[in-house]
Amino acid sequence: MLRTRQEGFTLIELIAVIVVLAVLSVGIAGFIRTGTDIYVDVAERDQVLSEGRFVVQRLNREIRNALPNSLRVSSNASVQCLEFVPVLFSSYYFDIPVAPEPQTDQIKVIKSEQNTSKYNFQSHHSIIVYPTSNADVYGSTGRRHLIKQAPVLDPADDKKLLITLSEPVHFVADSPSSRAYAIGGPVSYCASESKVWRFADYAFTSNQQLDLTNGVLMAENLVNSISGGEQDKPFRIAEATLSRNAFVLTLLRFELNQEQVVFNNEVHIPNAP
Repeated sequence: MLRTRQEGFTLIELIAVIVVLAVLSVGIAGFIRTGTDIYVDVAERDQVLSEGRFVVQRLNREIRNALPNSLRVSSNASVQCLEFVPVLFSSYYFDIPVAPEPQTDQIKVIKSEQNTSKYNFQSHHSIIVYPTSNADVYGSTGRRHLIKQAPVLDPADDKKLLITLSEPVHFVADSPSSRAYAIGGPVSYCASESKVWRFADYAFTSNQQLDLTNGVLMAENLVNSISGGEQDKPFRIAEATLSRNAFVLTLLRFELNQEQVVFNNEVHIPNAP
């Protein structure tokens, strides 16, 4: 009777294979974990950069289009807001009623693509002439007047635009350069609780408001100290002088997982009253 010989793995061989596989698994897991950590770090860093770059570019673009002397900053222990009024269009006027001239509800300005095809009238829009201070912009000093309807071409001259106001008015003074600005409502960028918010579509107020509602979140992970020294606050304004217009200093510091990104900008206001 022939006996068949059966071959297989011994217990020692099985244990050796298990040990080898375990070592390989630890190495592969470590490699995968390292790659995953690198990917997560890069993704988070890219998120912080993207958010910071977005809010800085949006803010810079809007500030450059701000009405002269409409910039103002206010803060308390937990929030700081930069407020300004965007210009919808500007033009040169031919004449405005200034006392002792009779009041009128119409003014004529030079027609341009900016104030015709690119301008969409809304009922809260105003025309303002020669704002020399925040009070002229946000208060009732007689330099800002409500527009009644969409501007139309002057029937007597198609190179002129006729702007009708809500009532007959006097303007306080002429602009040295005969410039008139069409504006909407104010806009605020506020830094609060490690976030940057944008607020719009609210009314003019003489005193700057910090308790605005219905804001749009622009960025997170802000680490500026609102209650600390003036140099670390997000927004500062350098007022206009005889030799230059005003400009805004923005310092936005974002941090995530102990990695910090700093955006430090100086934005000049090209417009003049």
